[in-house]
Amino acid sequence: MRTTMRRLAATGALIMSLGLLTACGGDDEPAAPSGGGAAGGAFPVTLTHKLGTTTIKAPPRRVVALGEVDQDALLALGVQPVGMTELTGVQADGLAPWSAPKVTGARPKLLKAGEAGFDLEEIATLRPDLILAGGDYTIDKEYAKLSKLAPTLAYRTGPAEDSWQSITAQVAQAVGRKAEGERLVADVEAKIAGVRSAHPELAGKGFALTSVMPSGNIAVMKSKDDISVKLLEQFGMKLPDTLATLPGQGFAAELSMEKVSTLDVDVLLSHYNDDPATQRKIEGGRLFAGLAVVKRGSYVPLDLKAFWPLRTPTALAAPYVVDQVVPKVAQAAKAVKSG
Repeated sequence: MRTTMRRLAATGALIMSLGLLTACGGDDEPAAPSGGGAAGGAFPVTLTHKLGTTTIKAPPRRVVALGEVDQDALLALGVQPVGMTELTGVQADGLAPWSAPKVTGARPKLLKAGEAGFDLEEIATLRPDLILAGGDYTIDKEYAKLSKLAPTLAYRTGPAEDSWQSITAQVAQAVGRKAEGERLVADVEAKIAGVRSAHPELAGKGFALTSVMPSGNIAVMKSKDDISVKLLEQFGMKLPDTLATLPGQGFAAELSMEKVSTLDVDVLLSHYNDDPATQRKIEGGRLFAGLAVVKRGSYVPLDLKAFWPLRTPTALAAPYVVDQVVPKVAQAAKAVKSG
């Protein structure tokens, strides 16, 4: 089972109940891009990333994606991977509701990662000619071995630091669809930008994005460099200085229930690892229930379908957030005026 510790290494403290399990996957047939193949004239292509330089000599036919952002970019470009990571707890089929409609033809092999990383033998049986891992936050531990199997791409800036736009552009170049990638990014950015005009009530509203940790403490995002924080700020919201200046390294700070007053912001977005008992305990607590943000109705509990695409924006997840999550956040923001 893919543990949350892989993400913990990148986010500092934020833990999510996300597992990636092995599932019955596709067969051994090559995964040809839908809607036509990659442009042969685009190859060879050499891409530089944080862990080195990767050269792709010919249009890839068997792509394995080891990061959610990578695989969503690939699917949005109409290229079917032979292997990709499984998202559990969202849908029974191991796919996300924002990416499932893009999976066509032979089902990709759904891969698992544990504390030791991905199963290299399992990946090797897929005979990849390209491995995309820009969104795999611990690729540094596996890069040397993976790059022996096939040309492998890693993050450009650092774990959890590359934007979905950057990873999408990298994926598009890797599969010979640079122009299509640019159009994809532009289209998604336009949809995101439209939130400001559609929901002016979000402008300037301070937010807190949290997730409960196994200890019972609450992890709250505190870094403006975090990809989920960046997305919320693109909607016109603002990470309060009271959160941005919390002590500690990494993208998140850990709060005990005695410090829950720190979360009394304009809009509070909370995920409980899909643990109803923990959610009832926290929401029923005197300190939490007494927060002004809770009393006035500016508190939004998030299930995994809402939290995960917000926590990990992609070319497919970001539009899903705009359509499915933003309306709930906007409704909470409206209560600030009347609270």
